[in-house]
Amino acid sequence: MGDAIDPIWRTSSYAAEDRYDAWSDKLKDTYGSWSVGGWSRPDFHAEIEQRTVQNLRMVSCVCDPCGATRKRAEIARDGIETLAVQVVVSGREHFTIDNRTSVLGPGDVLIWNTTRPMNFEVVERLEKISVMMPLSRLRGWLPQSWHSIASSLPQGSPGASLLNAFIRSMAPDFLSGHLRNGEALTEALIGLVVSALDTDKSAVDTCSLRDAQLLLVKQYIDRHLGNPELSPGMIAEANRISLRYLHCLFEPEGTTVLQYIIRERLQRCRRELSNPLMATRTITDIAFSWGFQSSTHFSRRFRDAFGMSPNEFRRETCLSSDEVTEFCHHLARV
Repeated sequence: MGDAIDPIWRTSSYAAEDRYDAWSDKLKDTYGSWSVGGWSRPDFHAEIEQRTVQNLRMVSCVCDPCGATRKRAEIARDGIETLAVQVVVSGREHFTIDNRTSVLGPGDVLIWNTTRPMNFEVVERLEKISVMMPLSRLRGWLPQSWHSIASSLPQGSPGASLLNAFIRSMAPDFLSGHLRNGEALTEALIGLVVSALDTDKSAVDTCSLRDAQLLLVKQYIDRHLGNPELSPGMIAEANRISLRYLHCLFEPEGTTVLQYIIRERLQRCRRELSNPLMATRTITDIAFSWGFQSSTHFSRRFRDAFGMSPNEFRRETCLSSDEVTEFCHHLARV
């Protein structure tokens, strides 16, 4: 990401019959892939003001009642891993993450990331400020527990008060372009998030035995994705659980163990296919390095997940050979 201030976007710039469709497109551009529900009101109003500095993006959003869902298909489609911290200024929203719903009102704080299934419903005209950054920054601070942090902090709690004060005080200067060190602000905000969660121990979801076991299983899978022999039986044995219990761990997520493994392998391959430093590696080599054993099987799975072949995806996202050389020279100078 660079340093960019976007002009304020408003639905009022569109014909009444086009406003909700325009909002649907803008929502996806701003927050990642969502399946937007139909609210065909001709007087629908929404506006977005945003600015990006390096890897930090702030979005100030106002919108009328609406709703959207982000399921596994949308998660796989955009492949982004982003952390968002949202402060509600006014209005009301219902936000569901992993089948747990938070009712959000003024002063409430929501912490979410793009790797989890979720949906929202704005039930009263909403004004919110969201700050978005790479999820890897939170993983760096909480490598073992980032999966299980609280999704919401209630208004008036120490954690919500801390994050509200920081985000709302920085918003005017950030959005106007007066704050320019995105890395420093990202680090400060991540520190406040971790501090807020620690301060608000009562608001942090304690990991159930199932959640803790699922996290350990996912970490094991992550470490062994490149092994073509990785199987449910191997995972169950390594984690000292039954095969039946392993399948039960994944049921609430709406997926199977094998589907999860394939999805994670596809995401790794997708990232490497878009990485200019991997431009000299063949697609088959990348696929095999992440545990696929057939290039035909990999290509079919990739197309099903992302809507294009690996070759097509690489052509659209990768740099030319001259650009790769220049990119490498740039890295050497940094």
